[in-house]
Amino acid sequence: MAHSGRLCHNQNIYNPKLLNNNTYNFSGVNLRIALVDDDKHLAQAMKLWMEEQKYDVVYFQNGRDFTSALRKESFDLYILDWVMPDFDGEQVLAWLSEQTEHSTPVIFVTQRDSEEDIANILNMGADDYITKPVRQKELLARISAVARRSQSGAAAQKEILEHPPYRINLTSHTLFMNDDLVKLTQKEFELVSFMFKNLGRLLSRGHILSSVWGHGSEFTTRTVDTHISRIRKKLQLSPENGWRLSAIYHQGYRLEEVDSEELAAAKKKS
Repeated sequence: MAHSGRLCHNQNIYNPKLLNNNTYNFSGVNLRIALVDDDKHLAQAMKLWMEEQKYDVVYFQNGRDFTSALRKESFDLYILDWVMPDFDGEQVLAWLSEQTEHSTPVIFVTQRDSEEDIANILNMGADDYITKPVRQKELLARISAVARRSQSGAAAQKEILEHPPYRINLTSHTLFMNDDLVKLTQKEFELVSFMFKNLGRLLSRGHILSSVWGHGSEFTTRTVDTHISRIRKKLQLSPENGWRLSAIYHQGYRLEEVDSEELAAAKKKS
């Protein structure tokens, strides 16, 4: 049963109340969320609310642990506390801008509510903000809104993905390579779709696992490795076909299109 409530930051008391069965997971995907907040009581409540919506939430108590983890992990959304000791939300946001290659949406959690403060943090690159005390309905609605905006007009909204020689129909769950149907299992198709929707992005094994197999899955990252190997073989994802599916040591996988020079060289060798 879902719970509602608000966490009073000053009192550090979480008061759950019964709520109807409304769901706020409007994005239609298994979001993997990084939650960064030094307030354990607040983080515990927020994590519970998000997990009730089947989001996969990884909690970090400080900014340095979070930025360190990003060297090996990837996420769909970051939720950052503004005021944290040692390495605060502004510093984390600046680090993300300088050190990461993919623009992942960011929601700030803050006690500051002046127009100038909010304008500054949005201008720095945050996508949205939530003021404390955090309310369950508002948190979940803002997560869904940010998720929808980040997907708007992107591959995630298309019914058919065209990436020659591949044509992926997300409605009929079919994939053609050079007009030939490629037989895939359900999970293989979901994995292929997820990788092509995130072209050029380094995706951690944990991120792939939660996005394709779902939060709380009994499978391990070895399942990811096995399925990656299968789709690489079935789709012939190699430079001579114009694509590279790379395993990045201790990090994950990246699917990318090779440039024309590398493609020509690969075809010449083959």
